[in-house]
Amino acid sequence: MNRRNLLKGMGVIALYSSFPAVVSEFISSCKTNSKPLRAGFFSEDQFELVQQISDALLPATSTPGAMEAQVPYFIDLVVKNCMSHDDQQLITKGLQQMNDRDGAKFSSLSKTEKLQAIKKLDEDAFKEGANSSVGPVTGGPSPYAYSAWFRIIKKLGVIGYFTSQEGMTKALNYVKVPGEYKPCIPYKKGDKALAKTFLMYW
Repeated sequence: MNRRNLLKGMGVIALYSSFPAVVSEFISSCKTNSKPLRAGFFSEDQFELVQQISDALLPATSTPGAMEAQVPYFIDLVVKNCMSHDDQQLITKGLQQMNDRDGAKFSSLSKTEKLQAIKKLDEDAFKEGANSSVGPVTGGPSPYAYSAWFRIIKKLGVIGYFTSQEGMTKALNYVKVPGEYKPCIPYKKGDKALAKTFLMYW
């Protein structure tokens, strides 16, 4: 073997062997960052509202919540890079309306009031006519059309959380792949659902 090619090959091997450590260090630096990650689509006020919604939907309990899993960043990233202009406008308008609803800023509400407001929004978002600007009976504006944007935020929040390391390994029963194939796995009521390597998004 040519000595030059041998040294070149050894250099490539050394590079690849150190790559996981570099990636690990990068991930660690992200987790220890005092500021939440942002993709830059939402304004500061809008992003703060997305954080509060995410935290209310997926709060930290015995397992990490949405904030620990950087769910608001995931939502920001997807809306910025994957949503149509119309959907982006729908979401930003919805956030603005939510913040100004009833003449009070959402951020000024108490924790209980915030949870009640989000619960009401969640109920309205999944009622008949929530995904249409036209009411199902009268043909006029749907009373729940205002809440349509919330379904997108909630869906992205769930996807972001359960595809994150925290959600997949701590909120779900994570089994590493590849591994032994078990066609039947014992399950009793109350056990965690099994984590998957993919999700049916829509």
